Amino acid sequence: MWATKRPGPPAGGPQKKLVIKGLRCIPTLPETYKEGTIARLKNAVQAIQDAQPTPQGLEELYRDCESLCLHKFGSDVYEMLQNQLELYVRKQLLEINSQPSNPLANASVLEQTRQFWTSYVQQLGVIRCVFLYLDRTYVLQTNGVASLWAMGLGGVRKYLVETDMKTRLIWLVIGEVAKERNGKETDRAMLATLVSMFTELNIYTAFFLPTLIESTADYYQKESRRMVGSLVSVAASEHARVQLTGDSMDAPLYLRHVVRRLKEETDRVGSYLNAESKPALLATVQAELVERHTDRLLSSSFDAMADSQMHSDIANLYQLLVSVNRLDSLKKVWSSYIKKTGLRLIQAPELDVSLVTNLLSLKQRLDEIIAQSFQSNPVLVNALRESFGEFINTRRTKPAQLIAKFVDQCMRSGGKLAGEEDLDKRLDRVLVLFRFIQSKDVFEEYYKRDLAKRLLYHKSASVDAERSMLQKLKAECGSGFTNRLEGMYRDMECSDDLEVKFSSSRHSKDNQEADFHANVLTLAYWPTYDQVNLVVPRQIEQAQDEFVQFYATKHQGRNLQWQQNLGTCLLKVSFDEGVKELQLSVIQGTIMLLFSEHDRLAYTEIRDSTGLEDNELKRALQSLACGKHRVLTKEPKGRDVLDTDSFVFNSQFKSPLVRIKISQIVVKEDEKEDKNVEEHVHQDRLFSIDAALTRVMKARKTLGHSALITELSSQLRFNTSASEIKERIEAMIERDYIKRDESDHSTYHYVA
Repeated sequence: MWATKRPGPPAGGPQKKLVIKGLRCIPTLPETYKEGTIARLKNAVQAIQDAQPTPQGLEELYRDCESLCLHKFGSDVYEMLQNQLELYVRKQLLEINSQPSNPLANASVLEQTRQFWTSYVQQLGVIRCVFLYLDRTYVLQTNGVASLWAMGLGGVRKYLVETDMKTRLIWLVIGEVAKERNGKETDRAMLATLVSMFTELNIYTAFFLPTLIESTADYYQKESRRMVGSLVSVAASEHARVQLTGDSMDAPLYLRHVVRRLKEETDRVGSYLNAESKPALLATVQAELVERHTDRLLSSSFDAMADSQMHSDIANLYQLLVSVNRLDSLKKVWSSYIKKTGLRLIQAPELDVSLVTNLLSLKQRLDEIIAQSFQSNPVLVNALRESFGEFINTRRTKPAQLIAKFVDQCMRSGGKLAGEEDLDKRLDRVLVLFRFIQSKDVFEEYYKRDLAKRLLYHKSASVDAERSMLQKLKAECGSGFTNRLEGMYRDMECSDDLEVKFSSSRHSKDNQEADFHANVLTLAYWPTYDQVNLVVPRQIEQAQDEFVQFYATKHQGRNLQWQQNLGTCLLKVSFDEGVKELQLSVIQGTIMLLFSEHDRLAYTEIRDSTGLEDNELKRALQSLACGKHRVLTKEPKGRDVLDTDSFVFNSQFKSPLVRIKISQIVVKEDEKEDKNVEEHVHQDRLFSIDAALTRVMKARKTLGHSALITELSSQLRFNTSASEIKERIEAMIERDYIKRDESDHSTYHYVA
């Protein structure tokens, strides 16, 4: 256990006790302390308001305020201060507002109000410093009592609201804004101070802004009616636009004016108006200058601006219409413009020669507007796609035919047609047009015929371009679309291999009289050609027989059918000037070889020797005797070949060229060819509908009429009518592929 002891007394003796006694009498304030101190504070406030030095120092005044608050006189001090501020405000503002209402006095009212507010705010700051203890004690501890700063501002607001000075100041400030809108100079610093005063007094949002918006709407409504009412036609050039004077302006100038007005209002907000007024202010300007006149601006000017490629002005129009939620109106006018412009091109047969070029130019112009003016807005991009596709298909199959012919020209001439433009880029642009056409099967048929000629006659300027185009078509439409085109290429490659092998086998013999090359074409891949009855020369007939025998050793069971009208030959002919090489068709070459044994032959003799029909024979003789290179002479002379004519070998033929190509006379068979293509495409479409119908019914077994029509339309790659599909359904029913339901004739069943 531990034991503790009490501490002993401190050294030096016992400790003394400290006794605290109350005051004999309670101290009291002097009777005049409260009134005297408040009077000193009041005098100090008056001195501050009069911009005079205070009798006492600010620190001494602060101590007086503190003392009064400690002695519970805070309410008296607050009341004195409030009364003094209100008296000062009333006196100053009454003096300002008492001035008459005229331009000179109004300017003075604004300037004096600005000076009053600037000095009053500074004074209020000093007064708040003196009475800071009051603000931090009495004000905070008492409910319903405003801070000194709020109380000081409240006095100004109370006077302005209770008198007509508020309304007068608001309209004077708005008048200065209108003056600035009219191009006159204003004191922006003064306006910024007054707007700041409105904001501090909670007058801006409740009173000033609604009046400003109303006056703005009225101002721009009058301005827009005056300007839009006097709009003139869109000037053709910027120089012509500069010549417009006064209020006369065209739509592009008006749009620039609107953009300038919006920038001015934005700058005005940044300079002296409250930032919260910007959305309402700009919306009002846009509503009066743009939305109210949207239909008039679009109907009177959009087409002209688009035709003149005014990209910046169209961009102004787009941005303004988007800001007022009128994109739907722009979309309608945009679609209408595309259709009208396209129909002017597509429905003019006399422009067919340059139709594709014109369509490419139109598409490029429209794309530039989309990119540079419409910011690639997806709504307007879709409108372009739909409208372009609508007008380009109004002539059914003609655009598809012309696009195929245009591709053929590009492939034949390579980069020459496009100038410096890259051929591949031009083909990409043509493919954009190809996507719009609905008769893609018609394009395929014409493209196949032109491709056959390029392959057989070696007319392609670039093999790489041909293969690139084929890959693009395959990527666009699938392998089924290019299957036959790819088969044509395979046939040409196989023919080249056969030619090498056949030539080597012929060279092993010594009796060949002519070089010979044959292309073996698969009938299913290539276009259908009319047979020409031609008695070929003995040398050619011998070479053909040799090739048939050679081919039989390589491929058994295949039947070869000669297409003499597709063949070409190269003949070496001796003239008085020398030996010339003539590039001819097989028909032309056969006729020329007759003159190797006879110098003169009658028309009937040539016909009997060649076995040709009159039309083909006369065309060939015209090219040889009446064309640019007349290697035969016709007797009697003339452009037309008659049955009584005679032909003589022209030994005196002259030409600076050694190798000369004599083209066949082209007969206008466009209508016949078009008819053949249409019949072929129509037949293919019938087969496609039947095949799709069989596939759908085999997969679904039972299907209603409407559902079947919808299903078929989604599978077919060409447009067809419901009546055509109905005819094919009836044909399939007759052939027992499908049958109608006995109780519901609109339902079909697949027959296995």
